[in-house]
Amino acid sequence: MNPANIPFLVAVTGPTSSGKSSLALWLAEMLGGELICCDSMQVYRGLDIGTAKPTPAERIRIAHHLLDIVNIDEIFSAGDFVRETERIIKELQSRNKVPILVGGTGLYLRSLLFGLSQIPEISPETKIQVNELKSGGGTRACWQRLKELDPSGAEKLHPNDSSRIMRALEVILSTGKPLSSFQQIEVPSNQRYSFYGMVCDRPREELYERINNKTLEMLEQGWIDEVRSLLDDYPDHLKPLQSIGYREIILHLKGELTESELIPLIQQRTRQYAKRQLTWFRKESHLIWKHPDDKQRILEECRVCLEKIGQNLA
Repeated sequence: MNPANIPFLVAVTGPTSSGKSSLALWLAEMLGGELICCDSMQVYRGLDIGTAKPTPAERIRIAHHLLDIVNIDEIFSAGDFVRETERIIKELQSRNKVPILVGGTGLYLRSLLFGLSQIPEISPETKIQVNELKSGGGTRACWQRLKELDPSGAEKLHPNDSSRIMRALEVILSTGKPLSSFQQIEVPSNQRYSFYGMVCDRPREELYERINNKTLEMLEQGWIDEVRSLLDDYPDHLKPLQSIGYREIILHLKGELTESELIPLIQQRTRQYAKRQLTWFRKESHLIWKHPDDKQRILEECRVCLEKIGQNLA
């Protein structure tokens, strides 16, 4: 690989509420870059407060890409992310702008940097088998079957998350291996981009306190009203509406959770999600871990990388 012949990008990732967005925004200003959101939920229109999308003022400061590009009843995959991001990177490169990826969806970042997981093609017979199971017993029956074959994978999915459950069930029935085994294949050595990649690293107690406070802030900003408005147009079983916080607020609106139960449950689920993100990123040996407050050091390291490949700063 010749670094001078491939685009350079910066990746700012880490667990939820770790301070990725503010750091990436500042780096974009310092490096003459634009932001590409590497977040599987921020692509959806209408999921604003609960996904902590950048504010209008932040979007004016620095251009953001891959926000609000699909409706919540549409599917957006890692493959879609890679194709769209490749197009944006080429466009930014033509304007001498540094692409800065920001977000906590580790699979998206890995797929962009090293290519998509090579999952074997699913046979028509397997697809028919899974569809028949769903027709006979619904999504719940598919989830129960997945739980028998891949307990760990099933526990990570809501029993109503039809598309993900069926995909995971198809893979394990067809290959005998869980979907996660393909997503966790060792990163190949032939990376597709030259990059500076970092994980925003905070002490666990500090991170959890930020998560708890962020949950309260989002609820104060009108998160419940946001969900109520979405339910006027969409059914509650859609995958984005089963994400953390949205699912709990829906239960609250149905009278199944009181407000005193709602808040600690969202906080707990978010902390659990952050823990899973950290587990994922620890396996990514190509990323370095930095406290996001160490901005000047991070900036200097980015500049060194840019100088090495001979890219001029804007």
